[in-house]
Amino acid sequence: MAGRQRPWSDHDLGPVDIRTGDLTDLSAVMSVMEQSFPKTYGEGWNVHQCRSMLAMPSAKLLIAQRKTQIYGFVISRQAADEEELLMIAVAPDCQGRGVGYLLLEQMLQAARTNQVASVFLEMRADNPAEKLYSKFGFHRIGLRKAYYTGANMEKFDAVTYKASLTI
Repeated sequence: MAGRQRPWSDHDLGPVDIRTGDLTDLSAVMSVMEQSFPKTYGEGWNVHQCRSMLAMPSAKLLIAQRKTQIYGFVISRQAADEEELLMIAVAPDCQGRGVGYLLLEQMLQAARTNQVASVFLEMRADNPAEKLYSKFGFHRIGLRKAYYTGANMEKFDAVTYKASLTI
């Protein structure tokens, strides 16, 4: 995938490239995931879950990086004309700088190219990422009560979102 600079004027990260990833990126993906998802909410995956998902033929991994530094990633999978955004994460020191925006933008462009009609995702209720998703046309379609189990066994709801893509 061609590299792409983020559209923001704050260039302290330098140009960010978005590229296709694979299982050789697993350790970097896990590093970003462990930094980005506090155990409090039970949202992050362990290395076995991540490896199993990335080994599936329908799984797609996009990596945001500059030189050798990985800033974030997105994992999705396609079935027929639907795609599910399974996981998106940006390293905490890079959050709020357009990395998540670029990852999501690139994922949705690839989905359109692959004739995806709808993209779905689930996230914890009250997750601040909702602002990002709404910029791309995602809207709430459902609620799963007590879906996530945090480190202290506390339960958190998940909200399901959908974006319809014009092909």
